[in-house]
Amino acid sequence: MKVILAGGGTSGHIHPAVAIADELKKQDPSCEVLFCGTEKGLEAQIIPSMGYPFKVIRAAQLPMKPSKKTIKAVKEFLAGRKMCRKIIREQKPDVVVGTGGFVCSPLIAAAHKEKVPILLHEQNAFPGRSNRMMSRYAGTVCASFPGTEHFFHKKAKVVVTGNPIRGVFSSVERDACREKLGLTLNDTMILAMGGSLGARTVNAAIVELAKTIEDPNTKIILSVGKQRYKEVMEEAKNWPKNIEVFEYIKDPEVYLAACDLFVGRAGAITCAEVQVVGAPSVLIPYPYAAQDHQTYNAKTFVEGKAGILIPDDQAVEKLPGIVKELFADKKRMQEMRKNARELAIYDAAARICDEVKALAR
Repeated sequence: MKVILAGGGTSGHIHPAVAIADELKKQDPSCEVLFCGTEKGLEAQIIPSMGYPFKVIRAAQLPMKPSKKTIKAVKEFLAGRKMCRKIIREQKPDVVVGTGGFVCSPLIAAAHKEKVPILLHEQNAFPGRSNRMMSRYAGTVCASFPGTEHFFHKKAKVVVTGNPIRGVFSSVERDACREKLGLTLNDTMILAMGGSLGARTVNAAIVELAKTIEDPNTKIILSVGKQRYKEVMEEAKNWPKNIEVFEYIKDPEVYLAACDLFVGRAGAITCAEVQVVGAPSVLIPYPYAAQDHQTYNAKTFVEGKAGILIPDDQAVEKLPGIVKELFADKKRMQEMRKNARELAIYDAAARICDEVKALAR
């Protein structure tokens, strides 16, 4: 089987595509996988480093409102579609897979023109523009959250598969992870992450939280992202000493499984990882995410009694009080852990690959 995938712009679109490719290769080592993306996009760095072949195509983000950039975006789309049609004719794929972002649109449109079956995967509780628009061409749309079916074209078959994440998140064991990090039964660990680019609000809220913590056995691990690490380390000279700052956590599954509470953004893949390890969470959605989709993601935790949502502009003020209330209610924390696991879909990648193979037949 031959499959061409596209998903880019952010790691939230790229890593699900890689997880799907990994599962396809795991199930059938002879499966041929090719990725398409833009030259300057994050996918151009990540995909080759994962060992997958990568072809550069043209694409540009369509502005939310008509402007001069709209003309450029349309020209890039048309040029990208032409490039993708050539690639499809050369490669003769059985299925084309898109995981969202403007990078996908030229490939999906080209696949439609070349009459190649199309599968889309949507990570968020509020689907992105590309997937909503391109769903008219899709044979199957794999959704990550139930209740999102109405966003897609009525002709598309919509299947709830969940978000594909690395298998290691499903296999980690809490006690072993705590032991690995040197945590004792008396230790409490709060893990805070602002996403791959970091988050000023999360950092500021964590500093305020740290000031209120009197228990010497409570530790805060803060991952700030590569872009702001130097800046944050300068700021951290004046921070409370119970915050340990990391530029990047290479084994987040260990820290997530070990933590007593997760605090961070509500990106779709982060949400899926938190669910799988069963971490109680306080989610602070990024307010400028497209269509405010992180708020929709976080609301699923609130509805499932698995987490708490704090709006970005209230986080610094409210986080200390909320954390204090949570740690005073151990029964609620246990229920949040259990409820998070119940929201998780552990075999998402396998479910998506089943749908890919069904289209290829």
